[in-house]
Amino acid sequence: MSEFPLGVDISAYQYSSDGKQKPNFDIINAKCEFVAVRAGISFGYQDKWFRYSWDNIKVPRMAYHVIYPGESAVSQMQHFLNIVRPTATDRLVLDMELDHGQTKTKITDTLIKCLEYVREHTGRYPIVYSRASWVNQFLDVSRLPKLDWWLAGYRKPLPSPLYTPEATPPPALPKGVDNWLIHQTCERGNGSEFGVASHYVDIDRWNAGNKEIAAFFGLGEETTPEPEPP
Repeated sequence: MSEFPLGVDISAYQYSSDGKQKPNFDIINAKCEFVAVRAGISFGYQDKWFRYSWDNIKVPRMAYHVIYPGESAVSQMQHFLNIVRPTATDRLVLDMELDHGQTKTKITDTLIKCLEYVREHTGRYPIVYSRASWVNQFLDVSRLPKLDWWLAGYRKPLPSPLYTPEATPPPALPKGVDNWLIHQTCERGNGSEFGVASHYVDIDRWNAGNKEIAAFFGLGEETTPEPEPP
């Protein structure tokens, strides 16, 4: 597993409810080669600890935003970009795992509009987070541009409060997707190991054979070309 660079993704859930217990970012920055932070949800919610987390991460960082497929793509993306105010070396992620009773066509339409809005305003498409089973049911991959995929895939969870070991990459790929960038290998990782207040933490692995991390974030001498539009 060590050949796959390690990261975590965090949100307000990794803080205590009163905010007195915060993640230890010295531990996170020492253990992780990349970190993702929840920015918000739809067009009206901002993670109350996003900015604190974001400002304390010293490794390559990604901000993710949960998409409501029945709501305005433009309003959601304006909200997302206003929260993050990304720099040239930050990367954005669209969290696609809610259907809210919408059709595959509607969900795909919303995602495409979100993708194009972010590309227009940042110069590149965001990463898409999901899982193979959800994508197969709710997205028409044939209509999407070439994207970087962050895909969840876990082992069967052990009974709480036990920690569940990571699944071994690669994740299952959706139909029509031929590669992956990040595998979310675990949602019941040991939170204390990463210095967070929550019992559990999500663990992720980077596909080192896909893209070198520094280059992907624009931190190395190399630059990574944008995915071509369809």
